[in-house]
Amino acid sequence: MGQIQIIVEGMTASGKSTIVNLLSERLGFKIMPEEFRDPLDLLNRFHHEKEKWAFPMQLNFLVTRFAQYLCASEEDNYILDRSVFGDKVYALMYYRDKFFKDSQLGCYLTLYDSLLRYVKPPKLLILVRCEFDEIMRRIHSRGRPDEIDAGVEYWRALYDAYMPFLDFMKNELQGEFNYLELDLSNPEFIHTPAMVDAFIDEVKKFFPERA
Repeated sequence: MGQIQIIVEGMTASGKSTIVNLLSERLGFKIMPEEFRDPLDLLNRFHHEKEKWAFPMQLNFLVTRFAQYLCASEEDNYILDRSVFGDKVYALMYYRDKFFKDSQLGCYLTLYDSLLRYVKPPKLLILVRCEFDEIMRRIHSRGRPDEIDAGVEYWRALYDAYMPFLDFMKNELQGEFNYLELDLSNPEFIHTPAMVDAFIDEVKKFFPERA
């Protein structure tokens, strides 16, 4: 099994896809995009009945992301938009907000821990951060009904859940790992060559063969 080169994590609308595409274009990584096979329309059902659909939806997310992770691990050239690690952030938030029962969380964690034994840490984690007001502006600007219908309280809870993500990762991986934090609160980042180049130079330090 190879190693996923980069995982890009962060909450919805923080700018993850922007960074994934940028690194693919500038450094030649293959993209393994975030994917959610949803033939039962679980995401839409969840936003209308959270207590009923949170558990089946999140199990579906976990299995899909694990399959993607293994697929991306077959070659030393992939960048991943989200991962199994970020999935647990959502599950714990849903439990805290009482969308998961105790038994459901236990089932989820048993499966998560079993799958994690087959997951090799990425060569680099990039955590994308963004101010909450800017995230909400982006959510309303792109106009996806399921995101807008989720409501401000839901997004604030997710924002708070992602704040300690680096400490969370240290616990999950039981040790040190390579990471970069990137604040994308400024919507002009991607249009400012000096800022983009400085970020790319930071990433290249972990991949000298791509310099």
